Amino acid sequence: MDVKTKQVSPFLVYAVVIAICVVMLVFSAINYYINLSVKFIGNLLLYPMTLVSKVSTELFGSISSSWENLTKGMDKIKALEEENESLREKVALIEYYETENKRLQILLNVVQSISYKVEVANIISAGFDSAEETVIIDKGTAHGITKNMPVIAYFMGNIALIGVVREAYLTTSIVETVVSPNLNVGVMLESSQETGILCGNGKFNNTATVKYISETVDVKVGTEKVYTFSRSLNFPPGLLVGTVVLSKKRERSKFQELIVKPAIDIKNISSVMVIKHR
Repeated sequence: MDVKTKQVSPFLVYAVVIAICVVMLVFSAINYYINLSVKFIGNLLLYPMTLVSKVSTELFGSISSSWENLTKGMDKIKALEEENESLREKVALIEYYETENKRLQILLNVVQSISYKVEVANIISAGFDSAEETVIIDKGTAHGITKNMPVIAYFMGNIALIGVVREAYLTTSIVETVVSPNLNVGVMLESSQETGILCGNGKFNNTATVKYISETVDVKVGTEKVYTFSRSLNFPPGLLVGTVVLSKKRERSKFQELIVKPAIDIKNISSVMVIKHR
């Protein structure tokens, strides 16, 4: 028996191929969009983390850079402050030397103008007993200074008696000032030429008292100058001591007492002149 073979229609084959292609295209498109969606969702989920990481990195870098700049700035400021402090110290030192040079020049002119041979000395500290009643100077017997030599100073245009050398050592001496109760100096009033004895009233009063001035003497309180009066070779007359600021007359006494303010306050000076001889 004869078997007849069916022939497939070309149109059907073409339709099948077209269908397969369409299916593949649809599947490819679906796969593409699925991948695109997955990527989009993944990026959407990862974006905050990426953004935070990026911002954190930039912020950390900015902070690190700012801290480095701040550290460098602080180092520069510190270096400038140290340099400024060094310059201030140099300026202060220059001003000190200029002031000291002027002071020494004035002192040299004073020394050359007086008729006494003097030894210039610096006050190095207060005395052992009290700050204003005795002072220590940096010259002693090695410089020709001996006990009982008068000590004068210059201040604000005045050359005046400061005190007397109480003790002299090799390189230092103790000076008893005119306000010390232990010091007695023969003095004379400027206007009347009346003489008396001056004795200090101590450091707290910072004055001295002139005793044995006749009650009949007219004393010009406030302007009356007091000078040294002594015939001793070691204690020349005519040295300014101070000014009378008060006169006290006591009952049943023929004398009055005069309160004298020293012409130079020991606290205002740093150098003195010890009179060695005329």
